[in-house]
Amino acid sequence: MFTKVLQKSEISRGFIQIPAKTRIALFADKKPPFAATLNDSLARVDEKGRLWSEYLKNRYTVEAKVAIINNGSNFFVTMKDEKENAPSEIEQSSISASVSVERHNGSDAEYRVLEGDCLKYFEKDTIGKVDLTFFDPPYLQGKEYRFFDDNQSASKYWNWIKTIIEGVFKTTSDGGALYFMHREKNAEIMLRILRKTGWNFQNLIIWKKKTSAVPIETRFSKQYQIITYAIKGNRPRVFNKIRIDPPPLPWHKYQHENGVYLTDVWDDIRELTSGYFAGDEALRDSNGQRLHVQQTPVALLLRIILSSTLPGDVVFDPNAGSGTALVVAKQLSRNSVGIEIDPLNVELINKRMVALRAADDISSHLEYYKYSPDLAKIWPAEIPKIKQQSHL
Repeated sequence: MFTKVLQKSEISRGFIQIPAKTRIALFADKKPPFAATLNDSLARVDEKGRLWSEYLKNRYTVEAKVAIINNGSNFFVTMKDEKENAPSEIEQSSISASVSVERHNGSDAEYRVLEGDCLKYFEKDTIGKVDLTFFDPPYLQGKEYRFFDDNQSASKYWNWIKTIIEGVFKTTSDGGALYFMHREKNAEIMLRILRKTGWNFQNLIIWKKKTSAVPIETRFSKQYQIITYAIKGNRPRVFNKIRIDPPPLPWHKYQHENGVYLTDVWDDIRELTSGYFAGDEALRDSNGQRLHVQQTPVALLLRIILSSTLPGDVVFDPNAGSGTALVVAKQLSRNSVGIEIDPLNVELINKRMVALRAADDISSHLEYYKYSPDLAKIWPAEIPKIKQQSHL
């Protein structure tokens, strides 16, 4: 255990300076810089031995005396005079057990998979600050989920959605982004919820599907979903201008020499339908049955994370499902937090994170984004080794 009297700069900026003579004992065999957790929130230790975390920002008063403990996988800080609040040995084990950590190829990227209701984690304030949230909830279509009533009343459902959006807003860093995906017919409700919860709307992204639309008698057939992109505040903290390299269309005379900038219509990413379009990417059991009814494509999360984060940022998915957001974030050296209520899905995500499948490999998409400005800064060169496997 190490004690420290906090200075004004530490409090306002959210760090604790660890003296050189204490680092060996507190950091064990880890050499700064490295990623960590502090009181179950994401943290990092820089080259100067400073322990940084949004959890620390403006939490204590000037000259407050704090105690810092490292139990092997998690730092814990508490007021020195509040001995009754110090974690017991059992509590420390509980804290570390809720965090799943995976580092790859020398990267400091870290992930956490939390099991349970995301609203309870918002109430406990254990998520920490996040920079990008991907929110793709069940759509109230009467599908069969083990831990969600997809036939509940519309008023109850949209109140649940609003409560999650509020929770995400509170835990999002200034300028952080939200990508909220839903059915096109609910655009008005989605935009109203965003306004009421404080988000600043930026784009209504049209994700055009590849499969044929089912004919409808009285109106045009539907062939797209919407993704609302919004930020916290007046200006995004990160927005990377992405260029893609699509093949020329029949009416194009020449191929674009340097690709084209990405717009708000995404018609180049195929969905994982229940039929043949799901391909090898769909997670299946040994009998070929789909393990998740609404699996999101790797290519979609890749585009979203590339657009609104930098390496080291935190990606959050409050309804993690099959864990695609975490899988992509890991390969891009982004930290991530996923919350999933279904224990079977939690097990699925952990297996997927430990052994990335060939179908989860993002490197095959690199050529498509090669003309993006500063690509080397937003797409790390090192990609985790991909384990070839047909089933989880």
